Amino acid sequence: MTFSSYEFILIFLPLCYLGFLAVHRGFGWAGVYPYLAAMSLLFYAMFSATLTLVLVGSVLVNFALGRLIVQLRESGQATGWFTAGAVGANLAMLGYAKYANFFIDITNSASGAGFSHIDLIVPVGVSFFTFTQIGFLLEANSGQVGRVPFSRYALFATFFPCVTAGPILLQREIFGQMEEKQGPAYSTVALSIGLTIFAMGLFKKVILADSIAPYADTAFDGVAAGATIGVLEAWAGALAYTFQLYFDFSGYTDMAIGLGYIFGLKLPLNFNSPFRATSISEFWRRWHMTMTRFFTTYLYTPLAVRGTRTAMQAGYSPVQRWLIASAIPVVFTFFIAGIWHGAGWTFVVYGLIHGAALAVNHGWRQFKGADLGPQVGWVLTMSVVVTGLVVFRAPDMQVAGTIIASMWGYEFFGEALRGEWSGAVLVVNGAVAADYLGDRVKLDLQSAFLLIAAYGGLVLSAPNTQEVLRNYWVSCDPQPEEDQDTAWLRWRPNLAWGMAAGLVFVIALSSMGDHSHFLYYKF
Repeated sequence: MTFSSYEFILIFLPLCYLGFLAVHRGFGWAGVYPYLAAMSLLFYAMFSATLTLVLVGSVLVNFALGRLIVQLRESGQATGWFTAGAVGANLAMLGYAKYANFFIDITNSASGAGFSHIDLIVPVGVSFFTFTQIGFLLEANSGQVGRVPFSRYALFATFFPCVTAGPILLQREIFGQMEEKQGPAYSTVALSIGLTIFAMGLFKKVILADSIAPYADTAFDGVAAGATIGVLEAWAGALAYTFQLYFDFSGYTDMAIGLGYIFGLKLPLNFNSPFRATSISEFWRRWHMTMTRFFTTYLYTPLAVRGTRTAMQAGYSPVQRWLIASAIPVVFTFFIAGIWHGAGWTFVVYGLIHGAALAVNHGWRQFKGADLGPQVGWVLTMSVVVTGLVVFRAPDMQVAGTIIASMWGYEFFGEALRGEWSGAVLVVNGAVAADYLGDRVKLDLQSAFLLIAAYGGLVLSAPNTQEVLRNYWVSCDPQPEEDQDTAWLRWRPNLAWGMAAGLVFVIALSSMGDHSHFLYYKF
């Protein structure tokens, strides 16, 4: 059961909301939190009742560990080593669940051993709920967490809008809201806002992401099956996947924030028009924002601070300081961030691509390189992003290398030099072709590039969800300064907006059919 399924939209969500209102009426907000925690576990059990035990075990163990850290700190005892052990235990569980077979493959490849794979089923969202709880332990160690009732902790760790694909929550964002929550559970405006955001997210997923997905699948699956791919087909497949992931992830984020708002909790932003970024560092401040925040806070910043101190004490040159205080920390951070997404060399390389790009970006600023302007900055940024996403999507590095080589002209120039260039294959029958022309990938390039152009105009020009809801701020993040450029399209609690949101919802609902899972469920 996913957010984009009939079971969730027509059965689970209405029943959960009615129960939410009834529990609040009888027990107030204090009763709402254990109720929502129980419903979150029920939601998760729809994926796998057995793997729900993993989530429950994780919650129980981490609550106990967090309570012990708080008790040790309050008694004046050192908590560093205990916290390190608690975090290590979480990472060990995550490593076994996601990476055991990857490590077995590495061992077999390096040593020639013949170890067999372990029969594992990875819990949906294990990276997200594990990192959420690791953040809780680290904040308990730093004194940002006091004694928290179990019902509130359980909701924080399992809240169904976040548990499968984020955002990665921090305790200070949620517990404060729980403590301060007063007043009625039902609000016509809050329900309207939440459902509007949910409808926008559903439309992004079902209409936009799923509509362009076949073009990406044809290109990547074709190369994986052994077909060659031309320059235009490679770019069509790469850009199609880029927009598929964009709208899939953006849609999920909208739906999560909308659901949280309906049930009285504001969630952090996780997506803020990243394709408008004019530098790779700005891109990561806009894409998967809570993951970037987590790795920056708990990995990059400590490494960079330590490297800076070392460089200053040793009197290193500017280039050495850049290497030890910036380049190495950011490359290592994104190496870990790449692996965090999944077990495979493609994720390792994806992380290293972005780590290297960020290191260059930091060095360019540090050494005061020439101002290239926003247009050049945008082109360079999107070149890295699209190329990286080819590696991210490909089943292995061979497929990724084939597509990237075609994208950047290897096949084109190779054929031209040999006098064999036959031109791009263009199919204009209005349908995505899933077969191949001989041993060459065949795509409806006209339809693909028309859709890509339309999506590009949308993400670069149209207001994003939080800009549309600017007058009714829906996130726990600080509200940015007023942007008059988006004032023309602002949500208001009136009939016109209600009809527009209803139409978007009906179109998306009627188009779901055999719904697909969100892409980030795999990570």
